[in-house]
Amino acid sequence: MRKALASLALLAFPLAFLLLYWMHVYLEGQPIAKAIPAFVTFVSLAVLILLEQLFHYEKGVSQKRLALRDIASTAFNVLVTGPVMRTLFVPLVIFLPQALFGRKLFFASSAELGPLGLQMILAPLLYEFFRYGIHRVQHIVPFLWELHSYHHSVTDLKTINTYVSHPIDWALRNALPPVILAYVGFDPTAILFGAGLATTASLMSHCGAGLHAGWLNRVFVTPEVHRWHHSVKVPEGHRYSVNYGVGLVLWDQLLGTFYLPTKDGVPVQPDKLGHPGGIADEPNYFKLLFLTRYLPKFSKADRGPAART
Repeated sequence: MRKALASLALLAFPLAFLLLYWMHVYLEGQPIAKAIPAFVTFVSLAVLILLEQLFHYEKGVSQKRLALRDIASTAFNVLVTGPVMRTLFVPLVIFLPQALFGRKLFFASSAELGPLGLQMILAPLLYEFFRYGIHRVQHIVPFLWELHSYHHSVTDLKTINTYVSHPIDWALRNALPPVILAYVGFDPTAILFGAGLATTASLMSHCGAGLHAGWLNRVFVTPEVHRWHHSVKVPEGHRYSVNYGVGLVLWDQLLGTFYLPTKDGVPVQPDKLGHPGGIADEPNYFKLLFLTRYLPKFSKADRGPAART
């Protein structure tokens, strides 16, 4: 069994990527996907969890005690935050083209963006540019970092903690960019097939399986790439973090934030993941949701001598 798994290890990651991409493209419009909310997302997560069980990561840290928090956060962000925030973002996104051009789309027709083949390249690049920019700002602006830091408190990348984020933090990075892309004016086919690649990669970026992605590390945000973004120690020469891309690494490579050291041709992985300031992971989802880490502490000591009388 172990020999069989070892021989499959080199193929497991690309095959899983192709499977998830196929599900995203083919199953999204099928009756079962329409009948069951987020069907494709949950089936994809199940596939990645299976990979984690088959291929152990040598530096993995158990997350079992956080299972309830992870399940609650996943359910809330997938089933509530996503649909609700996308609906709320629509009027904000279409305001600009309405004000400037008197229409909902930035381009009157998809033909203005070139042939379909070109759009299938431009759509994921623009989509990832939005996500890269938002993600990087979330590390720079103090208030946004306070929201985002909950996601960085996880001590290992696991499929089940992919969606561990405050809803506002998650929505800015994952619900807003698709809405913007939809109202640029791209052909829906270009969005489905093109941006679908980036969406598939971002879903796989938290997979905790001990697999090497090979050349895919130079194109997509794989777990080997994303672990460095979650490293407790920020790599030398970088102020906030590295590898801000959510699905593709192109913008990291162009803007000098890509980081993936190798030894003998094999990617080196960080020794420890977690909050760069050493803040412990929050096991209670309701405390994460209501930002109790940053609420004022109303202890007697904080209220001064008068409070003790």
